Formats: sequence, structure tokens, C-alpha cells
Amino acid sequence: MTDPRDAELARLLSEVRSLRLQPQDWDAVDGHLAAIGSGDRSRIDDLSQAVFEARIRGRFSGPRGSAGVAPTKQTSVLPIVGLVCGGLLVGVGALLGGGPILWGIVALGVFVFGIAFAGSRVAHRPRGEADDEDAVEPVPIPDQVALRVNAIGRAHGAGR
Repeated sequence: MTDPRDAELARLLSEVRSLRLQPQDWDAVDGHLAAIGSGDRSRIDDLSQAVFEARIRGRFSGPRGSAGVAPTKQTSVLPIVGLVCGGLLVGVGALLGGGPILWGIVALGVFVFGIAFAGSRVAHRPRGEADDEDAVEPVPIPDQVALRVNAIGRAHGAGR
């Protein structure tokens, strides 16, 4: 039976070959690969963690919608739904007896409408130019990292 560390290393090497990461993340991955290449098998877990963190960081630092959320077109239905829900809340408050209860529920109804209205405007706001200036595009595996991955794969019989 094969060593589970070898199976994990093979999976990681295969995954590293297909990644697109930020340049600073490739530096961290390369450091872990160098240690693994020199025989430090305890760094396999560190490599796995670095790859995972780099993937998550790439998802959240990319352009809007890069985390797998499909863009939607702007719609005016959300404020109408908020207005209807707010109206229903006011009706329930009036049925409960009015007075301070009614005023509290009116405030809640206005709040619901305000949130729905604001949500319909903010969610569809065009991206500002500042978002594009700071973005660093992920890059495919650099040559020195690919060479190191191939060398480790050959030495450990993994990642073919």
C-alpha cells in the first residue's frame, strides 16, 4: 500500500501545475517546494495550506463576480417588495392596537423599505476605476516553480 503522504504530494503537485496565483503566492509555494525537494516531508502540510490560502485570496481579490457569483441586471422589484413588506408590517401594527406598538412597527417598516431600496442600488453599482488600479492579475506557474514541481515528482514518483 502506498504512503498517504506520497498520495497527498502527488495530488498537490498536480494541483500546483494548474493554478493561477498572485506572484507573491508563487514565491511562498516555491519556498515550500524547495524544502520538500531537499527532503523536508513535514512541509507537505504547509504547501497544502499555502495553496489553499492562495486560492481563497485570489477569489476575493479578483474582480467582482470572481467568487462564482453570476452578475445580475438591475431591477426595480426589490424596493417594491420592501414597500409591500413595510406596508404589511404597518398593517399588523395597526391591528395590534396602535399607539407605541404602531410607531415601533412603522419604524421597522420604513427600515425594511430603506434596506431593500439601498440594496437594489448598491448591488448593481458599476465598478470604480480604483478597483482596477490595485488589481494584480493571477499568473500561471512560473518556470522555476514548474521545474521544481517536475523534479520533486520524478524524485518521489508523484504528480505524473
